[in-house]
Amino acid sequence: MIGCNCNVGLSNTGRPGCVPLFSIVSSLILVPLVANDGTKNGIDLNAVLPVWSDLVNETDASKRWFPLAAFENVELPKADSQMEEAASGRMAFLRPGKRSFTGELWAEDSTPTTLGKLEAARCVDFGVYVVDVNGNLIGSEVNGFLYPIPVDAASWNPTFAFATDTTVQKIMLGFDFNRLFDESTMYMITEAEAGINFTTLDGLIDVIMTNGVGAATFDDVTFDAKLQFGTALNKLLYKGATALTDWTLFNVTGVIPIAVTSVVENPDGTYTLGFAAQLPLDVIRVEVSKIGFDGETLITMP
Repeated sequence: MIGCNCNVGLSNTGRPGCVPLFSIVSSLILVPLVANDGTKNGIDLNAVLPVWSDLVNETDASKRWFPLAAFENVELPKADSQMEEAASGRMAFLRPGKRSFTGELWAEDSTPTTLGKLEAARCVDFGVYVVDVNGNLIGSEVNGFLYPIPVDAASWNPTFAFATDTTVQKIMLGFDFNRLFDESTMYMITEAEAGINFTTLDGLIDVIMTNGVGAATFDDVTFDAKLQFGTALNKLLYKGATALTDWTLFNVTGVIPIAVTSVVENPDGTYTLGFAAQLPLDVIRVEVSKIGFDGETLITMP
């Protein structure tokens, strides 16, 4: 029969007295299903649990976690299973109905900039960890790993809605889970087990860097750093990254790292990074390494 394991009979249906249950869905964490090195992204349940913030700040974007803000008006409807009915009334199971997600990001969490970031996810094979309002993490346990629940990327549909007299600006997100996902594999890691409330994880903020005329010498580079949020005329400035560890330099031409020896911010959002003199026309990659932010640019030595 369809969907049956012929080597297994009826399953035992007893349960212990205290079983942890999922609570109301609060948010989602987007994760690529497979990293660029070919490994599946998941949590090894037989190893020491990771430092959760390290997953959000992972330098390899194909292994990174991308938490979303808290949703409003979440629904996860399940479509009816597909059946065939004979004229006699006999029914035959064909396939289970698909599980869908709908939710809304409100106000500050619903900017068109955020919309663009969400739309880009449609081009990636990814899954989601579900975070409930109690801060627990829900995924799919298979062979000792807790994997993200696979999403049907083609169904991913974020839609922007303008504010009205009675409603706030919002992004309405809808998608289907992969139709082959086995919901009986869902388990969670609780807040107590993880040592963190997963609703507190925030995604990285992109930093856009541009360098001006005469902005590079042999031993320093100067550039402007802004965020993607703000107005068309005035993007928000990336301020306060004045520690040596807030920046990473790499000589792309010579294939060697460069130590940052000084950081000066003047005026706000304009940085000059000092380093040992490099060769003419060397290409230097400047990377943001401050926790919570992500960005890089290439600057050519004069």
